[in-house]
Amino acid sequence: MPAATIHRCVAKKIIEMTNIYTKDEDKYLFEVGCIAPDSWKNSKRFKNSTLPKKQKRCYSHFSPKDSYIELYLDFYTKYGPNIREPFMLGYLVHLMTDFFWRYLIFYNYFNKDGSIKLINGRSVNGEKGVRKTLLKNETMKIVTYLAKDYELNNLANLTSRELNRLPVMDEIEFDGLNEAIDYDNFEANNDFKYELMVYKVPEFKNGITKCANIIIGELTNLGIIEPIKKDL
Repeated sequence: MPAATIHRCVAKKIIEMTNIYTKDEDKYLFEVGCIAPDSWKNSKRFKNSTLPKKQKRCYSHFSPKDSYIELYLDFYTKYGPNIREPFMLGYLVHLMTDFFWRYLIFYNYFNKDGSIKLINGRSVNGEKGVRKTLLKNETMKIVTYLAKDYELNNLANLTSRELNRLPVMDEIEFDGLNEAIDYDNFEANNDFKYELMVYKVPEFKNGITKCANIIIGELTNLGIIEPIKKDL
């Protein structure tokens, strides 16, 4: 749903708010897990497949066929015994972020007729391809701001040893994960010459914090993390 950079921003916010991981290796694997579900795009299994995009994505995102809704509790039910491993928890957080981001942020930029709201108060309708291109350009630009604001460093590629240690999952192979990491690094560092017409950085930053808070609540309810102790 959101770009990989946004997934990493949510992941970083969760770490800051919970201190769930303190070792650099664990933080790294958690971040990699947070972008792993989208590596289906780079996997040999789907690169040459003629299946519609929605059907390709449904496997790694635990969605019903022909749906974009992420059934993250299905992932938790299946892989719960290993869920506290940084990579697996990152994977779960990705699915949760996709699910909640849609309602917290993404839908807010659309009118009821499907047209896109512009910052200047006007709207853009037209063909689906026109709207898709507009939002792609918006995403390419806003992630450069967010990567700087959240001080995201480039993610290193997984070594062959690290790749071999990743969990075996029925839904996805991770042969395209390093390619996905490379694209995320490019996306976050690109100098895209474009002026935002739809998205607003403060709204996205607020959305990242809200998303992190909701996910922390879900993880707490599932017993995966301890409740955050607030100072009296």
